[in-house]
Amino acid sequence: MGPGGERPVPSCSLPLQNCLRMVATQPIPKGHEIFNTYGQMANWQLIHMYGFAEPYPDNTDDTADIQMVTVREAALQGAKDEAERLQLCERWDYLCKLEMVGEEGAFVIGREEVLTEEELTTTLKVLCMSAEEFRELKEQDGWGDKREEDSLTITNIPRLKESWRQLLRNSVLLTLQAYATDLKAEQDLLGNKDIYSKLSWREQQALQVRYGQKMILHQLLELTG
Repeated sequence: MGPGGERPVPSCSLPLQNCLRMVATQPIPKGHEIFNTYGQMANWQLIHMYGFAEPYPDNTDDTADIQMVTVREAALQGAKDEAERLQLCERWDYLCKLEMVGEEGAFVIGREEVLTEEELTTTLKVLCMSAEEFRELKEQDGWGDKREEDSLTITNIPRLKESWRQLLRNSVLLTLQAYATDLKAEQDLLGNKDIYSKLSWREQQALQVRYGQKMILHQLLELTG
C-alpha cells in the first residue's frame, strides 16, 4: 500500500481520544466503503512520513534527485582551462539571480517526467552556451519562444543537443558515485530472498528507496548515451 494505495477505514469502538478522527468532504451514502490514500509520493517521502516504501516498480510516483550543485560540478570538470571555469561560475551566478538554481536545491526526475523541467532546461541551456550566446542572453529582454528541441520531457531527452545530453549524463554519473553501492549490488541483494529476509525492516525499506532512485538515474544514462 502506498501512493494511490487504498485501505478501508475501520470502525472504532474505543473512546474518541484514542481514535484517528477523519472528516468527510462530501456526503457518503449509507453502505458505501470509505478509503484513505497516501497521495502521490516518492518512496523517500513515504519512508520519511510513514515509515515504509513500495517495492520496485509499484510506485509510479517515485523520483530521483540530482543536486543542482552536482550539475555545476559536472560542468566545471569539463572546463578546458581556468578562463572557461570562470565563465561557468559567472553563468551559475546568473542562474542563481534568475532563481533557477540554488546551493541547496535539486532537480527532480520522475519515471515518466522531469518535475523540474523549466529549471533543468534553463540550467543546461545557460551552462552549455557559447560566450557570444551568453553575452546576448544578458543583453536581451526575455528568452524568446521555447523551441521543441529544448524540451526536457523524458521522451525528448535523446533529441537534446549533444552538449546538453553530455552535461546531464556527467551529472547523473556524479550522482551515482554518491551511493555506497552500485545498481548491480542492489539487484543481487533484492534477488536473493534468503539474504534479503535477514535484513531489518528499516534496511529493506531503505534498499527499496535506493533501488528505485538508481533505476531512474540509469534510465537517464540510457537516454543520454
